Amino acid sequence: MRNSRRDARQWQNLYPQLYEGRKVKDVTFIVTHQCNLRCTYCYEGHKSDRRMDLETAKRCVDLLFAEDARGSELVNDVDAHGLILAFIGGEPFLEIELVDQIMSYFLDRAMELDHRWQTQYMVNISTNGTLGDDPRVQRFMRKYAGRLSVSVTIDGAKEAHDACRVDLQGNGSYDRAIQMFRQTGGPEGGRTTKYTIAPGNVHLFAEAVRHLVLEEGVETLNCNCVYEEGWTLEHARELYRQLKQTSDMLRESGTDTYVSILDWEAGEPLPETDTQNWCGGDGRMLAFDVDGTVLPCMRYSSISIDNRPSFRIGDVECGIARRADDRERLEVLKGITRQSQSEQKCLDCPIASGCAWCTAYNYERTGTPNKRVTYICNMHQARVLAQCYHHNMLHRKDPAHAPKAMHIPEDWAVEIVGPEEYRQLVELAQEAGQL
Repeated sequence: MRNSRRDARQWQNLYPQLYEGRKVKDVTFIVTHQCNLRCTYCYEGHKSDRRMDLETAKRCVDLLFAEDARGSELVNDVDAHGLILAFIGGEPFLEIELVDQIMSYFLDRAMELDHRWQTQYMVNISTNGTLGDDPRVQRFMRKYAGRLSVSVTIDGAKEAHDACRVDLQGNGSYDRAIQMFRQTGGPEGGRTTKYTIAPGNVHLFAEAVRHLVLEEGVETLNCNCVYEEGWTLEHARELYRQLKQTSDMLRESGTDTYVSILDWEAGEPLPETDTQNWCGGDGRMLAFDVDGTVLPCMRYSSISIDNRPSFRIGDVECGIARRADDRERLEVLKGITRQSQSEQKCLDCPIASGCAWCTAYNYERTGTPNKRVTYICNMHQARVLAQCYHHNMLHRKDPAHAPKAMHIPEDWAVEIVGPEEYRQLVELAQEAGQL
């Protein structure tokens, strides 16, 4: 989710012409499989000292220009009129010199070719923030100021952050990460971060949001539950409690901070005509692994995928989807729809909108990206119940705020919030004219 509404706003402000039927392509360089943290919820379970060397990186850049020149299916003037060059690991700032060299080479090639990408580009780096005091990192950030979005993950206040985001010795990383977080911000001075909700920190969510919003001035908080197996019904009950507390805090403080998990759009039924595959890891994004393998997104890398062969769609030697087996895998991805990958219970779900999945994790667990895993069902239900509370309470405070209909079945709701809380949610929805 790096290219969230923040990135879209950056692009729209800088290059409004991109939105006249043309798109921005997210291209990720996995510069290292190593990290100086060992976050407990991290899906990258196979860290190692593997890293991308400069020659491989240059060939990745050359491949982008070559694919665009031939108007390939995934890299062309329409689908990749602009690029977001994303750098990730592991921890990408461990390889800051390589990242700087890649950007220099990319811009040199763009100018040599008089290519649109010499101006139609931005840079995104997702970091744990612990290396922000490195002079090389500081120089890079100054060098690309105005083109650079640095996403520093801060999981709320110190207790919540340090519960999961620890170093190799088991020490929390908050005190190091918060310094870099405070140096960075989104467009127009707004602060943005992402909170990953996992079994180990769900009980700390409300206090974490309070800290981020009221003390750190966060204006956009993207947050989601991890897709991996491990959630229980009690976690769902706790998530509802935490989201309700968060809603009360936001409403009482009067802040307009955007907290994505409370967004209005989720929790609605979806029509049969809605066929969209929610996840962009189906070829809409591209990623270069450390050895120059082309992947549909970085989540398919061997640093993440467990006991599965690579789901590659190309490499720097052959190009993208040139080999028969690469083409076959890309065709599988292109054929994925909401219907093709989902069980009937998902298609019939009355609160289906906003329920997310990871195409690469589907592949990891089932052997195909076209079969959806559903470990987060109860967490999605808890989220939707909290959204109904949140938006109908806001509607009570300000009738101009759009109320939220309750589509969730009673038995699902009662299992999570209990009969008394469910009755109160129903009464609130009735008051708002939504039942």
